[in-house]
Amino acid sequence: MAYFVKAPADGIYTGEGHGGEDHWAEIARQWQQAGPPLRPSNQDMDFCTDAISGWHRQHGAPRVLILGVTPDIYRLPWPEGTDIFAVDRSQPMIDIVWPGPKRDVLCADWLSMALPESSRDMVFCDGGLHLLSYPGEQRQLCRILHSLLSDKGLCLFRLFVPPRQRESPETVVRDLLEGKISNLNILKLRLAMSLQDSSEEGVALKKIWCALHKISADLEGLARKIGWSVEHMLAMSVYRNSTARYSFVTVDRVRDLFCGSSGGFKLRCLHVPSYELGERCPTIVLQRG
Repeated sequence: MAYFVKAPADGIYTGEGHGGEDHWAEIARQWQQAGPPLRPSNQDMDFCTDAISGWHRQHGAPRVLILGVTPDIYRLPWPEGTDIFAVDRSQPMIDIVWPGPKRDVLCADWLSMALPESSRDMVFCDGGLHLLSYPGEQRQLCRILHSLLSDKGLCLFRLFVPPRQRESPETVVRDLLEGKISNLNILKLRLAMSLQDSSEEGVALKKIWCALHKISADLEGLARKIGWSVEHMLAMSVYRNSTARYSFVTVDRVRDLFCGSSGGFKLRCLHVPSYELGERCPTIVLQRG
């Protein structure tokens, strides 16, 4: 299987605007430290398995596209004959995290994928939509996925959505210092969402680092104070010089993008897991109209 990617106009792929290659190289090296809700839980994977089984019963083995290289998705119990292909913009993520054959993954920007029309039946993306700016890049991805999906094809996105009532950064910091935040995965999500003023503006990862550094310039000492491992806390350092921005959007806005007059999708269902912050990590299923 061979797909091709459109090169940028200058022929140089820098990764600017999405964190740069150094950012994703460090994320890849720290991958094993990540856990729910930043990585999918068994609940999330069971929901995906049910969706795959439903497609298989009606249509046979699917042709699958994974946006990103999430190993949990690759290792799902796929029906015999399933064709899996992945696209990730970071070569370090592919080299370190991707568990499948290298021939089945493409290093490319999701917005520059030159995959054939109607060539995929199911698209999976775990916690990736917020990596694109809202609304421009997210709307562009919608158009691309509508083109490459087969008739009635499905998109399954596990989203990171802001809470209905925005909490303040001060509340997050207080909970951290009082030992009410159990791990870095929870802290990253809560602190990032508390610092976002609007989906259109998003939040700079460097701003998240600065908010934490303001509490304590000594992350090792902070880790000991709240009972975390030093290694766990120091993983936050990847945000220090990152140029990336996250754009967290509500389920309603995602639905409007994909199911509005120009989107071409229909909302099939929404799964909300029961783990901590699960209400901020629903999986939305969208069907191509």
